[in-house]
Amino acid sequence: MNYILGRLPLMLELIVNGSFVLLYTLQKAGSAPELLRRLPMDLIAANAIWAVPVVLFISLATNFLKSDGFEDFFRRYIFSLIIFVPLLITRGDIEFAYWLSAVHLFSTLISVYEKDEATPASYTGTSSFLFQLKLAPAQVVLLSFGGWILLGALVLMLPVSAAPGKTIIFIDALFMATSATCVTGLSSISLPDEFSVFGQMVMLILTQVGGLGIMTLSSSLAVIMGKNLQMREQVIMQDVLDASSSEELLSLVVDIVRYTFVIEFIGAMLLTVGFYQEGFEIGQSLYFGFYHSIMAFCNAGYALFNNNLEDFKFDPLISLTVAFLLILGGIGFSVMKDVTYAIRNRRPFRSLSVHTKIVLSVNTLLIVFGTVYLFFGEFLHAFQDMSMFQRFQVSFFQAVTPRTAGFNTVNLNALHPHCLYMMILLMFIGASPGSTGGGVKTTTFAVLLQSVTATLKGKFDVEFFERRIPAQTVVKSIAIFIISLIVVSTGVLIMMRLEPDKSFLALFFEVTSAFGTVGLSLGITPFLTVLGKVTIILMMFVGRVGPLTLVLAVGSNTAGPGKVEYPDGKILIG
Repeated sequence: MNYILGRLPLMLELIVNGSFVLLYTLQKAGSAPELLRRLPMDLIAANAIWAVPVVLFISLATNFLKSDGFEDFFRRYIFSLIIFVPLLITRGDIEFAYWLSAVHLFSTLISVYEKDEATPASYTGTSSFLFQLKLAPAQVVLLSFGGWILLGALVLMLPVSAAPGKTIIFIDALFMATSATCVTGLSSISLPDEFSVFGQMVMLILTQVGGLGIMTLSSSLAVIMGKNLQMREQVIMQDVLDASSSEELLSLVVDIVRYTFVIEFIGAMLLTVGFYQEGFEIGQSLYFGFYHSIMAFCNAGYALFNNNLEDFKFDPLISLTVAFLLILGGIGFSVMKDVTYAIRNRRPFRSLSVHTKIVLSVNTLLIVFGTVYLFFGEFLHAFQDMSMFQRFQVSFFQAVTPRTAGFNTVNLNALHPHCLYMMILLMFIGASPGSTGGGVKTTTFAVLLQSVTATLKGKFDVEFFERRIPAQTVVKSIAIFIISLIVVSTGVLIMMRLEPDKSFLALFFEVTSAFGTVGLSLGITPFLTVLGKVTIILMMFVGRVGPLTLVLAVGSNTAGPGKVEYPDGKILIG
């Protein structure tokens, strides 16, 4: 009972603010269901005008009684006070109340993740709410991404997010928010035509947060502000980032933020020069440079041009910069850290970790394979009017981008079906663990291939670079691959039922692109039915958090005490 009473202010804030913001957003966007459209907006406004500040006052008063004096109260709840005072001053202005309520709702949701190290064990404030629920790491990840997507969809539905004269309905807002948060890049509506600059920046923020990971971002902010992560937060983050100790975790969190912004800044500067050389003015070049740099490093294929990057396929500075940003974003932060350390200390390749060696080797082989296949496969077809260097440049770019980044410099519908199928295979494999990309991951693919090789050679152990891979890792890789295959197959089957007028190859391409969080499409995304869009939304969500959730679920030791071990049973296979 004390637990519930202690969190009553938080519950009231979420219910009242959330309901008001949701209803008013739906009304403003013209996307409310028929039942909600019948509600008198004046009645909603009249109740919200007094309900929102009253609930906020109750929350402030309750938290004041729990605080250790005025100084502690102001330090903890200064933002709520900043919101509360203007609400009182402008009482009666529903538009202003709406924006203040939306901002405070966002801060309330963020506070769910926070836990101050100075908070006593008996404290029942809102800051420890999420972690008091005793959620498993996989559940925290699911709730984080799900909540961020819903919040992003609500913001994208606002008139300020849409271009003049345009309206973004709920299903498209949800689709775009999911695609951005899951760093996919599929678009049900045109990003440059349907969104205002504000809406485009919302998409950029959703992509940046989704690329880094919400738990990683919140932990990095805590470290930057000088806070220590609590034990439960450390356990969750060690599972998410696969860190073996708290010291390694803190170092990796700091490096993730540092590498991200340094690489994105360098990429932005190079792209700015490239766009400026293409004839754009300096301000527009800067905007395009930073926007596409962030989208590229986060492995999301959103471009501010309706034909993506097709107009710049022969510009080496733009296309190669984007390609290498995609590669860096897709190899994983631990690999970048390992390689950087080796370069600084002038250490040879053999000194790198087994994980880094596998990631670099598999990435190189897949890029080379894709480049060569596209180069010769489209030599006398889609690339026939290009020079030799242009053929290689376009082939290299399109071999890199299926690795979970949806940029394209050629019209994919002009490619041979066998080349498109090859790209489907690359999309299914995806990027590397701990990166901004999706797919079953390169290490999973490598372990599967090596296990097949070991079986054919009659060997029991799976080995890489004179190191034996644990049997648990091999089983985990098989589980991830099989479940991913089942998910994609089920998605294709559902889409074939929902979209009978679309070709099988286009649907197969679309579903794999969504699951691999790639973003490439054969142009059918805007023409999907509502149920078709919902299916792709689920595929993107599962593709972003599914493999990670699976690793967290099967990563625990299930052979604990009290488990029954049965005798071996022989079966025939093959």
